[in-house]
Amino acid sequence: MEMHAQSDVLALLNAKRRNFSETAAANRDARSDADAREPAALRSAVRLLTEAGRALSGSSDDARKYIVRATALLLAESVFREEDSGGKRGATRGRLAPWQAARVMRFIDTNLGEKIGPQDFAALTRLSTNHFAKAFRATTGEAPYAYLIRRRIERVKELMLETDLQLAIIALDCGFADQAHMTRHFTRLVGVSPGAWRRIRVPAADECYASKLATRAPSTMGTVN
Repeated sequence: MEMHAQSDVLALLNAKRRNFSETAAANRDARSDADAREPAALRSAVRLLTEAGRALSGSSDDARKYIVRATALLLAESVFREEDSGGKRGATRGRLAPWQAARVMRFIDTNLGEKIGPQDFAALTRLSTNHFAKAFRATTGEAPYAYLIRRRIERVKELMLETDLQLAIIALDCGFADQAHMTRHFTRLVGVSPGAWRRIRVPAADECYASKLATRAPSTMGTVN
């Protein structure tokens, strides 16, 4: 049943893609040659949907990831078209326009656990990767990668406070390669390791650890009849 549901989602997303393409074709005469081309975000979404279709016969988790990413890109493109029709297009000189900044922030927060690269930001904002990097720094005061890492660390803090997940799992859920990768960035930005930060702010973590030690101790001595 899950496979059928994913197929339905894939069909819906393909329908959205066709609708966007038809809209672009209808406006082709009114746009410049550059704007008349199929948007990079749409091309990326098409590639992701293609990969999702291939993955449906194998890993459902992989297919779901492709569909989620494609959905985010298509929704962002939809927002752009609505704002474009309202005359809100164009960035302040040297900076990102409000709609560009909002799209990027929303995309980052939605995909913190996924691999995000410069090409994703370029597709979302319709800028080259170099132009985007300069405009993003001028707008936020930090590089895109630095902002991404900072948001991931904030998410790590939230998960440590709200769940009892192991740090290794939290690291993967927040887009880090492994626990060591997360710990390195966390310590650099926060000043202490994730484990130390958690123990300070979540007393229950210490109680849980002590409880586990207490339950293990009798087992090492064997049972007495």
